[in-house]
Amino acid sequence: MNEFGEHPNSRRKFLGLSAAAAAVSAMGPRFSEAQSSRPTERHVWVIARPALDEEFKPDVLRWETRPLPALKENQVLVRTVYIGMEPSVRNMLRLDDVSTPVQMKVGDVMPGGGIGVIEESTSPKYKKGDAVLAGTGWADYAALDAAFVRPPRAGVPLEANMTVFNHIGIAAATGMLHIGNVQASDTVVVSSAAGATGSIAAQIAKGAGAHVIGIAGGADKCKYLTDELKLDAAIDYKKENVEESLKKLAPKGVTLFFDNVGGAMMDAVLMNLAPNARVAICGQIALYNSGNRNDGQGVRNLMQLVFRTARMEGFLNPPPERRPEFEALFTRLLNEGKLKTRTHIVKGLEKAPEAFNMLFTGANEGKLMVEVSPLS
Repeated sequence: MNEFGEHPNSRRKFLGLSAAAAAVSAMGPRFSEAQSSRPTERHVWVIARPALDEEFKPDVLRWETRPLPALKENQVLVRTVYIGMEPSVRNMLRLDDVSTPVQMKVGDVMPGGGIGVIEESTSPKYKKGDAVLAGTGWADYAALDAAFVRPPRAGVPLEANMTVFNHIGIAAATGMLHIGNVQASDTVVVSSAAGATGSIAAQIAKGAGAHVIGIAGGADKCKYLTDELKLDAAIDYKKENVEESLKKLAPKGVTLFFDNVGGAMMDAVLMNLAPNARVAICGQIALYNSGNRNDGQGVRNLMQLVFRTARMEGFLNPPPERRPEFEALFTRLLNEGKLKTRTHIVKGLEKAPEAFNMLFTGANEGKLMVEVSPLS
């Protein structure tokens, strides 16, 4: 068992350092002579410039060393352990007011969060050594108000706090259950089905008794979908024509489509919708890292919604009253061994930009995280 409470084979590590990352890695945290256990500075990745009509490049970000201030009342100093890499953050790098509900600017620390350890506290709620969930950003340390950190969920592996009991699992459940209202009679298609969110959405649909087809890139990912997650079929979009494959695998049409990708892949599924189908829009990763938002990658087959009297709906969060229901479902499925997750871990904060780009090349397998420091 590892520190996540999972078998070591459930984790994957990407260990190599590029020459540039190795140079950054040599700049360790600095400590004061008076307080050998407390750093006086922190390392952060900040936004250096907008990334508009271009693919993500590391020079969009800048490595900085910033002072680490003394804590105020009811604050905690968090040492970052793991940061989750989130594809939606790519939209924030446009630095405009239409791509994301969260407005960023040059000089801001790259947003992100995950698991950390309290190194110092002026809050009665936390003590040194406590593990917490925190929005540290892409930084090795963060001084935060205690109100903005919380303890990990009890009774589940620590990893599950980043792979299931967070926005990833909630998004999967919201799209599949609240928007899609999945039923045992459904033929469900999930795009990016081997990814962090898609894999949970697909397993929720299987748990409901539906016939589930996953779309992923590469033979290994498709094998994972059918052999490990027990989906009914998988389509390798890198080698297959998705539209034609769906005609064979879903001859009566797709009744529920959970989409993470958009673009040409959505077009292919729209051509295979059944009458009165539902489409839940969770993400559009094909467009996040597009060279140009007007370069023709947009959806072209929306008239299929009219012809098939289908419904398409996007979402951010579920109604608050449904969140406990979803979390209870996750707990039950985990306890029954019916919910599996994978993590792909890249070691070193200096590697964060390279890790982030893996989301858009499809190189990651499962939930992508950067390991910044040891858990203990």
